[in-house]
Amino acid sequence: MNIIVLLLSVLPIILIGIYYYQKDTEKEPKVLLQKLFLSGILSGLLVIFISFIIIIIFPEYLELEKASFFKLFLYSFVFVSLIEEVSKWLMIYKIAYNHKENNQYFDIILYSVFVGLGFACFENFLYLLNHNNKILVAIFRGITAIPAHACFQTFMGYYLAKSKNNKFYFYLSLIIPIILHGIYDFLLLSGNIILVCMFLIFIITMFIITILKIKELIKLDELGLNEKK
Repeated sequence: MNIIVLLLSVLPIILIGIYYYQKDTEKEPKVLLQKLFLSGILSGLLVIFISFIIIIIFPEYLELEKASFFKLFLYSFVFVSLIEEVSKWLMIYKIAYNHKENNQYFDIILYSVFVGLGFACFENFLYLLNHNNKILVAIFRGITAIPAHACFQTFMGYYLAKSKNNKFYFYLSLIIPIILHGIYDFLLLSGNIILVCMFLIFIITMFIITILKIKELIKLDELGLNEKK
């Protein structure tokens, strides 16, 4: 793996991490953020372990060549989205949800995104190891998959932040990212030109809504409406 591929692989992760970090008005401990990033990598290892078990039990559902829409739907929403988002959610909940530094609405978004970036970093290297055109893969993932993981975890953090005052949001913190991630993979893997076009619309829309979610929680923090302090 040459320096250009390595740079293309990690630069989007660094830039997104800086973007979210700069949005935080009360800077979080860097040691905590590093721990969350590493836990994102750990969640990737957990996904691999679970995937190996699924391959043994349900090998036929992981063969996607000429797969039906139902099979692709099941793969996208269960064998990818559900497993990955639950693995990341567990790390976020265990390390950050009740952490003493989690005293602003935006904090848990920042924590969640760093877990997502750790996972995306781990996933990136797995993809690069298994593809010949590494530069093309790095560029494509840099403008789609890596920002998408940041979006999934923004939604996760958004609902976790709101869940302190309404437990219904606690469940949404897992359900919404699973749905978004499932739609992402289903549209991308479909191979259908119409669905691929819908994928582009979906990901742009998700990026826009993500920015609005960030602004909303930052505004609440600025207004001093955080009841967690």
